[in-house]
Amino acid sequence: MTQVTMLSASQISHLLDMPSVIDAVADAYKEKANHPAMLWPMVYEQLGGEADMDIRSGVLASKHVFGNKLLAWFGENAKRGLPELNGLVNLYNSDTGEPVAVLNATALTGFRTGAAGTVASRLLANPDATTLLVVGTGSQAPYQIMAQLCVLPKVTQVLLANLRDAKKAQAAAAQMPMTLEKLFSQTIRATNSATNSVVAGLINHRLSEVEFTGVTDLPAAVQRSRVIVTATPSTKPLIQADGVQPGTHLNAIGADMEGKQELDAKLFQRAQAYTDDVPQASEIGEIQNPIKAGVIKPEQVVEIGNSLLDPTLGRHDANAITIFDSTGIALQDLAAANLVFVRAKEQGVGTQVDL
Repeated sequence: MTQVTMLSASQISHLLDMPSVIDAVADAYKEKANHPAMLWPMVYEQLGGEADMDIRSGVLASKHVFGNKLLAWFGENAKRGLPELNGLVNLYNSDTGEPVAVLNATALTGFRTGAAGTVASRLLANPDATTLLVVGTGSQAPYQIMAQLCVLPKVTQVLLANLRDAKKAQAAAAQMPMTLEKLFSQTIRATNSATNSVVAGLINHRLSEVEFTGVTDLPAAVQRSRVIVTATPSTKPLIQADGVQPGTHLNAIGADMEGKQELDAKLFQRAQAYTDDVPQASEIGEIQNPIKAGVIKPEQVVEIGNSLLDPTLGRHDANAITIFDSTGIALQDLAAANLVFVRAKEQGVGTQVDL
């Protein structure tokens, strides 16, 4: 009989803190670069209308786990009063093949996607940047903002843009301090760990110092910002090449299937591109567009794990423009899932099911 730990969205939110997830994802990127980790081909299917699902899987050798995540997106669910994203992460022991945990994928995806781009920001963005622009006000926006605030200590301006509905950007900006406190204050556990002190400091002090503004003039906001995050389902460029200023770092989060695009392909003529997995990103990520246009070649794109291991592959010019194409890989999910599972065992959290 095999015992499996079941972990809900609420339990995951209590067990995780963003700084620890950032570190776990960074370690997974490094392991991929060193080759003990394995990725298997992603499965993606459209389910008709505004609905799709994907399955990502792989092996995280250092943690002795393998597994998969199935995540489904149903764009019409908001009208039904249901979450747009639903799914599960299945975690297995790679020494025995036994299942060890089943986790709510939505909560885990929020943390790991916020952390994924922030690993690149910590490495590539100007640490003195004061203005962050987030394009997209969906469920991913607060995770992106919190993660960026964890590594960009001088940010005092957060601009929010929603190109479909400017009123949503203004509403999201007005509610963001409360949203962040509600989402992340529960992760401050009664310990003296450095990561918890970072989150506690953000919740208790820095949020009162950060001004959140909904913007309607996106080109002007782009010119003002030195760190830009795009997290939308767009199929056409939202950020134009001529508006991005020298020294800007961009995290393109939204492109995760063929045909999606958030950035002007011409921007890659002026920028150094990074990604989580070059073969995958070349087909479904943001870099698919400049590659198809002949602006860059796949071999010019640096995998973020390699740049974490080799400082010569990072930013060397304060005026350089850097782009991280975050397509999402299973190792991010496995790293975050294993972190939750370990903490759940330590704290006796989760429902035990005998299979």
